[in-house]
Amino acid sequence: MLNSMWKAYMDGIGAGVFLIFFSARLDLWRHRPERLVNLWLATAAFSALLVNFTGVLSKTIDAGGYPIVIMFNLIGVAGVVVSLLELVFSLAETTPPRLIRGLEFLLLPLTVLRISEIAVIIIVAVLLLVTLFKAIKSASKGDADVRKVLWGLTVLLICLVSDIAHELGLVSVPNYFPVLGFIVFFLLATHAVNCHLAKEESAARTDPLTGLLNRRGFLELSRLVVSIAERSARSFSIIMIDLDHFKRVNDKFGHAIGDCVLQEIATILLRGVRDQDILARWGGEEVIVLLPDTGVNGAKTFGEKIRTSVEELETCHGEARICVTLSLGISEYHKGEPLTDTIQRADNALYHAKSSGRNRVEYLAFTDNATGTGDLIE
Repeated sequence: MLNSMWKAYMDGIGAGVFLIFFSARLDLWRHRPERLVNLWLATAAFSALLVNFTGVLSKTIDAGGYPIVIMFNLIGVAGVVVSLLELVFSLAETTPPRLIRGLEFLLLPLTVLRISEIAVIIIVAVLLLVTLFKAIKSASKGDADVRKVLWGLTVLLICLVSDIAHELGLVSVPNYFPVLGFIVFFLLATHAVNCHLAKEESAARTDPLTGLLNRRGFLELSRLVVSIAERSARSFSIIMIDLDHFKRVNDKFGHAIGDCVLQEIATILLRGVRDQDILARWGGEEVIVLLPDTGVNGAKTFGEKIRTSVEELETCHGEARICVTLSLGISEYHKGEPLTDTIQRADNALYHAKSSGRNRVEYLAFTDNATGTGDLIE
């Protein structure tokens, strides 16, 4: 009696947990439909809910007299297996082989039409083995997200096998093991999906060559600084940085060496900025820096420090000894102006630095005129 109460209690908790996971992940997928991992996790949760409900129902009534209950139970099992397979392949950023995809598409009509339950069981077993093989292979290659899912799958399978053995009278385990296994799996799988999506977001905002933010990442982070500056007397400065005669480096030594030089310059800049500064690759060999709570004098000091550090740098690649210099343009944010105007003013100052001999720092002050480009102040 007590065991039955615990079973009913755990079934109720499991149904609630599955419904929460399904609703939350489906909502996330609706807002970002390109993130299929959320859809597969939602499908797995709904399928688990279906298995849970039909399993309870089949023990309450005579399932043999209600074949639709058995059909929906098999649909739930098939849905769980297919969504787990797609989830693992999505996290591994690969697609299932055509044969496996064919088995997935074949599974639904076989299940709904109940053509052959043996065929359904065989296909489910094959898909589950493929899922495990892919998870083990990706985890062994260092994929931490798939490894979390693999741990969840392992716990789930142990619980399911233990429950089957219990039904056959081979072992004695609590009959709520399957629900417990699913809950553990969804917790680990959700953590894995969240980590995977966070890495995707980071990659979308990061320049792959230098490791700096890209233009998108810079503009997103700069919104908060602009908002603070608009609501207070605090200001910030923008510095546009460009490598002088960088085309000559690429033409003489090749783009591979040029990329190494860019990486070394990025490392110097990263060492020079503060934690609150926003540093990004703006495009090509141009780099942009936003210095919060920094006026023009502080920006000039920072600019000169960076310029000197790079000027003194001698990069060696084989027998080649490469020296590069920087030109820098500075502007200070004027309350009420768009950030694009501040950036444009820094870019104009950079142009003046280039046309005035390079390897120097120039500043453009704000002027309230039609162009808003400012006046040059050396």
